[in-house]
Amino acid sequence: MKKVGKEIAESLGRRLKTEVELKGKIILVPDTSDGTKIGVKDVKMQLKHVLHHLSFSDEYRVLLEEHRIKIIRIAEKVRRTEPKGTAPAAAESLPYFFPGR
Repeated sequence: MKKVGKEIAESLGRRLKTEVELKGKIILVPDTSDGTKIGVKDVKMQLKHVLHHLSFSDEYRVLLEEHRIKIIRIAEKVRRTEPKGTAPAAAESLPYFFPGR
């Protein structure tokens, strides 16, 4: 995310129609733009749109905590493959059809 932070800030500024500052890993968004108040949920929604536009929506999540918005990388789930066994014989699974066994 560090490499594309500037691009995210520019895209977010265009979508919100305001000046967005980038300071290190922090993106600062002003409370108002042209006399209209920008809500935290609006910023979160626009940030999600920007991440989707930049093809990062599958790798990152946008979380809202009070007046802070965090972008967190999604941990990849490791799927364990268990060896597949064989199906039991019919006589073992249906003993009432095969009484002699």
